[in-house]
Amino acid sequence: MSLIKEEPIKIILDYLKSQNYYKALISLEQESHFKLHSYGKEIDFLYDLIIEGRFEDAEKFISPLKSRSEFNHTRVLFEIRKEKFLEALENSETPNLQELVTALKEIESLSNKEDFNTLCYCLSLNKITDHPEYSDWNIWRGRFKCFEQCINFFSLIFPITPYIKSSYTLEDLILNYDNKPQSPRPKESSRYSPSQQLKPSESSYVFNECENEKETMKKTVSWNMEEKEDSDKCEENKKVFVEEIDVQGSEEDDMLRIDFDKGREYNREDSAQERKSEGSEKYIPTNYELMCQFDPSFLREISQVKDQQPIRAACFNNDGDYFVLGTNSKCLKVCSLHNIVDGLVYNEQQGREQYIDIVFEMHNVHIGSVYCVDWSYSGNFIASGSNDKTIKLLKCPDFLTLQENNSETVIYSNSKYLSGEGELPSIFERTLSGHDGTIRAVLFNPNDDTILYSGGLGDACLKVWNTETGHCTMSLHEHKGAIYSIAASGDGQIVSTVGTDRKIRVWDTKSSKCSFSMNAESFSDMNSVSVNFSINNFKSLTHGKVASIYSNKIQVEAPNQKLISVGHNDGVVSLWDLTAGKLFSKYTFHTLECRSVEFSSNAAWLATGSFDSTLGLVEMNKGQVFKLEPHMDKIVSVRWHPSLPILLSTSADKTARIFSI
Repeated sequence: MSLIKEEPIKIILDYLKSQNYYKALISLEQESHFKLHSYGKEIDFLYDLIIEGRFEDAEKFISPLKSRSEFNHTRVLFEIRKEKFLEALENSETPNLQELVTALKEIESLSNKEDFNTLCYCLSLNKITDHPEYSDWNIWRGRFKCFEQCINFFSLIFPITPYIKSSYTLEDLILNYDNKPQSPRPKESSRYSPSQQLKPSESSYVFNECENEKETMKKTVSWNMEEKEDSDKCEENKKVFVEEIDVQGSEEDDMLRIDFDKGREYNREDSAQERKSEGSEKYIPTNYELMCQFDPSFLREISQVKDQQPIRAACFNNDGDYFVLGTNSKCLKVCSLHNIVDGLVYNEQQGREQYIDIVFEMHNVHIGSVYCVDWSYSGNFIASGSNDKTIKLLKCPDFLTLQENNSETVIYSNSKYLSGEGELPSIFERTLSGHDGTIRAVLFNPNDDTILYSGGLGDACLKVWNTETGHCTMSLHEHKGAIYSIAASGDGQIVSTVGTDRKIRVWDTKSSKCSFSMNAESFSDMNSVSVNFSINNFKSLTHGKVASIYSNKIQVEAPNQKLISVGHNDGVVSLWDLTAGKLFSKYTFHTLECRSVEFSSNAAWLATGSFDSTLGLVEMNKGQVFKLEPHMDKIVSVRWHPSLPILLSTSADKTARIFSI
């Protein structure tokens, strides 16, 4: 009796299904990381969403298919909302009748009269199983059957591999398998402990306490393009982040607001005239000078990039001539800023069209949304993290050559080019697996491309990766909750992390230990962190000192304090003194979540982005706050250019926007 590695598990799973042991089946799938049947990447991802009770996320997954005539979107949506309603009814110790009635109204337009009356009747029963149609219903059976109902409609638009049952039975496995593995016994509670079971209608992540971390650290993937990611490793243990589009209006604040329609035109002719030498060419200011001249009252939108779905993440490369966007449409967009940078540096905005050139798009980078991106300091790699629990490393091609040789955007998807001209470069990518939940932050060590930090939901640890081998070299366990953001000092010796445990943890990268932490328990959960001594701050200070040697008009001032800024879930922006180890200041100008914070290259300004659709600018020396309302929906991230007074923001309004003076 010769069996491949996963076949004994699948034989057991098949038996559990035949006996209607859905709770045990799902638990075994969770623990073994093998599914009874893989339907393909997209459908497996939907399976995870439904089985783990993330019904809102399942609705968002199928929403792009609404326009497909061959897909019965209404019926699939009904099956998902029906299961969601039944679980809400069953699990509510004190049911909120109004919420249940509202849920029923949402279902009414999707169902026929008979199905709707059946659900209405369930409201009057002591328990759902009192209804003859649901006499054998439970949460796990309900979710499994919900998926089975949905899968019938997906076969028309997705290639679904047929299920081939093993020729062996469980009895054959027990009698004839020489090296008997420890088989699951559904009747023993220890096998399916509460920590390994799916909890009803919760978006909480599931901890696999039996997972051997040494095995996780050994996971590697080669750079080969043809190597495909196993779909059973693409589970999601936390609610997919795609917030509601509605944005609550905020009251007028007493800080300064900037009206883009009435903004003033910035003109450097007067200041440049003072610096001209007689008979010399037009004076070109340094980047440090331009940054020091930044005045938010002159700030205006230069250009924008649009996508079909919200744009979540953004990052500039070290030189600042390109930036990369990560989107909910599972895409990376690499955009050129040459035109805008030249216009700013050479003061040539007048009478000249300024635009963003989308040079390269990589589709289907992840199975889920792209949550975070980072560009290595050398410019050789881009890292992205997703709710599919994987990190993707892209070895950057020569984007300048691509830009010069192609008049249109070069598009790459699923290991092949969909558009492009001439000889196109090979694209090499690598997948890093090991996190238990959504990855919310990735960060390269600024001094070493081979070191990548990551954090997210589920395992509550800071992972350190070797990008050359794909190994997770360390998992640092100090946080008691999810890690949402990571920042590093310019010399790479200090890393700061924040998350849901409300602790600012500072790590010594040499010893790989948490050197100390600052307690912020009086604040809400932390979404973002930034330091005013990052690599961009170091670089800007160095360039400024060099420029001051040649011009007595350039005054270089280093920050008096090492500060850490944190954006909080209730909209508060806090500042912490690293040397003193305590709170320095806080701001309350945002009315909803502060999702992003970042210091400018000269550390004179702090930019913030919030779900109240506003972008904040704090002048660090005076504490004065400026607010902008440039987006039509929630702002998810804000980034400063590495050396210039240019801001990049991304939003749920499906745009990324560039602002400059």
